[in-house]
Amino acid sequence: MEPEHAVQIKNNSAITLVEPTTDEQFEQYYDLRWRILRAPWKQPRGSEKDIMEEDSYHLMVLEISGKPIGVARLHLNTPQQAQIRYMAVETKEQRKGIGKMLLFALEEKAFEWGAEEIVFDARANIAGFYKRYGYTTIAPGHTLFDSVHHYKMHKYIKK
Repeated sequence: MEPEHAVQIKNNSAITLVEPTTDEQFEQYYDLRWRILRAPWKQPRGSEKDIMEEDSYHLMVLEISGKPIGVARLHLNTPQQAQIRYMAVETKEQRKGIGKMLLFALEEKAFEWGAEEIVFDARANIAGFYKRYGYTTIAPGHTLFDSVHHYKMHKYIKK
């Protein structure tokens, strides 16, 4: 996969899929992750990161102005199993194909790495999104912040 792809989404504005590389891009990347996935539950900055950041593949979708509107991360648990974490799309940009773009790009990268399976913990309110793209629920997941229920999901990647 090329690191950058220009595409069109439902509102006909040009967006770009990129791997963040500069300090400024990573700052914006982590800010979006925190605002969507942690701030609504009053979690501190820094809670949007974990020990796998340096060993992960990061992607973000930029609108034409260069502002990030979607982010996601992929890492390997084992050589055969990849895990998606921290997928987030700006609230006003949801349901426009950005999550799908991120998901497909992460699947492609997992395939390139030789993974046979992708796993993740999906928030219950968005599990249906992943089911549309072939993921299945394998078990109940954890409850984050005493209120955000998750499901363990997976998909086998065809070789």
